[in-house]
Amino acid sequence: MFTLFFFLVSVGLVAAAAASAAHRPLSLDVALPVGALGLAWRSAGERNTRNGKRTLWRAEGDTARYSRAYAADREGMRAVGFSWDGGVPVCWEAIPAPVPDAFDEAIAAAEARADSADRARQREKLAAAEAEWAATGADRAAAIDALRACLRDRAWAWNRRKRELAQSLLGDRPSDRDARLARELVAEVQYLVTTITARLGSERVTEWWERAGLPDVRAAAHEACRVLSDMDSDWATVRNDRGWSAAHSHAGHVLASLPELGQSEASHALRAVWAHRRQIPPALREAVFGSPEA
Repeated sequence: MFTLFFFLVSVGLVAAAAASAAHRPLSLDVALPVGALGLAWRSAGERNTRNGKRTLWRAEGDTARYSRAYAADREGMRAVGFSWDGGVPVCWEAIPAPVPDAFDEAIAAAEARADSADRARQREKLAAAEAEWAATGADRAAAIDALRACLRDRAWAWNRRKRELAQSLLGDRPSDRDARLARELVAEVQYLVTTITARLGSERVTEWWERAGLPDVRAAAHEACRVLSDMDSDWATVRNDRGWSAAHSHAGHVLASLPELGQSEASHALRAVWAHRRQIPPALREAVFGSPEA
């Protein structure tokens, strides 16, 4: 009785082990095809097919490499049994199994075709890019050159965020998007300058209006604006008592850039320079305000 019991238990354990093994991926030295295309293959048993008896293998893992090879050489892959079952890679291994090299050769040929196709697409992409650059590159390069000049000549007009964006566009071969953004950024700066220039030329500063009417004072105030602008290397972003403060930076730089000052612009220049008068030389301070001790 006990002998029969132990026999049944043993049979049960063997059956359980076999069932467990059937649901685990086979190791690479047993699975067929051996670790093909980075996938783990499980034997799903033998099947009767119209091409005779076959062993069905199902794969697990990332199918990108398999999909790439299969798409590149469908016929070659199918010749050794590779196929799809829904979205799952499968292999219908012939019985008796083909020589091991058959799988390796089919996979190598498929991946070689895929590599060749990738290289061809890359050549086509580069050729298209060259043709596009030949057609539109000059305009794009001009947009970047204008942006570079604007960053250099009107650095004071750029806040940190816009400056970082602009600098990220300064490549040798800008894309259409880069060129468009460059034009937009330059246009924004130009609009700022135009708006400030118009305001300085139309709005008088009453308390400085009379003195701004003197030609020598206008010339001296203009020179003082240039001196302060040259000192303003940080564009009023650092409190260091050098150059313009944030309140006068934009107007001061615009005034310095004008070829000459009219009475309205000079009245603004006098107000701005007065706030920074201790930074200009005494002789220039006297020419602007009438006294070196002003």
